Amino acid sequence: MRIFYVTQGVHLTGGQLVNLDHVAALRRLGYDARLIFIRDEPDFTPQFPPGLESPWQVGAAGLAADDVVVVGEIFGKGALALVDTPARKVLHNQGPYYTFAAFLDVASMLRWGCEAMIFPSRFAAGEVARFGWTGPAHVVRPALDPVFAATTAARRLRVAATTNRRPQEWRLIRGILRSLRPDLSEVPWLEIRGMTRPEVAQAMASSEIYLALGQLEGLGLPPLEAMATGALVVGFTGAGGAEYATRGNGDWFPEGAHVEIAAMLARRIDELRAGKAFAVRRDAGRATAAAFSRQRFEAELAAAWAAIAPPA
Repeated sequence: MRIFYVTQGVHLTGGQLVNLDHVAALRRLGYDARLIFIRDEPDFTPQFPPGLESPWQVGAAGLAADDVVVVGEIFGKGALALVDTPARKVLHNQGPYYTFAAFLDVASMLRWGCEAMIFPSRFAAGEVARFGWTGPAHVVRPALDPVFAATTAARRLRVAATTNRRPQEWRLIRGILRSLRPDLSEVPWLEIRGMTRPEVAQAMASSEIYLALGQLEGLGLPPLEAMATGALVVGFTGAGGAEYATRGNGDWFPEGAHVEIAAMLARRIDELRAGKAFAVRRDAGRATAAAFSRQRFEAELAAAWAAIAPPA
């Protein structure tokens, strides 16, 4: 049996890197795990982050009935490329709110041949069950890259944020804060975009506050990464953050709470300026992030695949 994770061959964002981590970990666990890239360019050659190189092929030719292919919930082109193959089929559903981006409904997933789904959180699995999925559901929570816990830096009174999900709301919250508290207008804001993981870790570790701007998440890695660096997290759970958000590890808000988030940012800035260390809050964040360990990730991955493809 071979296991193939099907991707576009681009490895930049959290979900794409999680796919590579699954394959690399499965190989360490003794599985014949590989990648299939669905690309049109005849001379395509993928680039892998260090430590995540894996055997790969372009296109679905040569798949057999005892192979298992794993496709992301949003990757319609990848799912379509596998329709006529004899391989068994699994969805890696990292974004429950995109469950029907590539498939019309659960019935069409079943016609395609989906036998099971892998999820990044219990929250995501629960949401998709509410949407109508009654098949096998395996939770495999990703491991945080150790670079975040290991990065140290002199902290600046600064608000950092990963803005790709909510670029307008990033500007809105910043504008509300500066409008209501002009005296805080000189506090810097750092937009995390187009950075490598070590650069992201450095940006988070050197910022006192991380503004969480996740949206429609199955888990939401950036707030966890920020907590691992010891930054104070303020913002949205993004839905999937319900897996780990508590009153002790961050200041969390529902959708639409832009004024409330701006007010909390002002409060935390005032407290930091007054010398408050937030030692308990930072320790709680680090403990939350530490639970997303490689040991737990590989144990959950092994359990999932033991159920999907039990040993003969």
